[in-house]
Amino acid sequence: MNILLTNDDGYLAEGINLLYDILSKEHRVIIVAPKVTQSAKSVSITIGVPNEVIKINDHTFVMDASPADCVAFGLSSLNTKFDLVVSGCNHGLNISYDTMYSGTIGATLQALTYRIPAIAISCENNFDIVRNYLNQVMKYIIDNKLLSTEYSLNVNFPLGEKVEDIRLTHIYYRKETTYYIESSKDHYYATRDINDSKCDELDSDVYSVYHSIVSITKIKKSLD
Repeated sequence: MNILLTNDDGYLAEGINLLYDILSKEHRVIIVAPKVTQSAKSVSITIGVPNEVIKINDHTFVMDASPADCVAFGLSSLNTKFDLVVSGCNHGLNISYDTMYSGTIGATLQALTYRIPAIAISCENNFDIVRNYLNQVMKYIIDNKLLSTEYSLNVNFPLGEKVEDIRLTHIYYRKETTYYIESSKDHYYATRDINDSKCDELDSDVYSVYHSIVSITKIKKSLD
């Protein structure tokens, strides 16, 4: 396949380079990724401001822009017919309400506007588990014909060192509150109070990542 690879952690991040190393062994992979971290950008795009594109080499392009911008550029301007967009591997899980904010997932939703299947991949600070099990997960996706232009796939690798199962899941809306704390006069910073450790919905994304299960969730386009 021709795969467009992006992320929201920046082109130098460990996760995107790990995915390139693995996927490029069997596929043609072109990276179009942000210059610096673009976490929590969701599907934001840049309008009315020029986007600088830097060609690092024949397979890597860098943009001072959002993940959705990177996907739009890659799919529209590289004269390549891409079969798949892969976003990640994110440095941190994208489960529950994270799916609303994630630039990793936003990139895949942008791909759907071009009618290209897309996969978002995330893990919690443990890229070894991705290195050891990514091919198995990709085979599961292909064998079960999960790729679609009607939804993207949100893949989260579990906490810990092993994978005991791969499971189609739904989003679990955990108890969560975002609030602001004053740091100095007229300055505040946002923080989140999250409680997901008691989730008992066996087919949910949150339960899976705490129980050595790779979670695969279908994310629909927002206009559906």
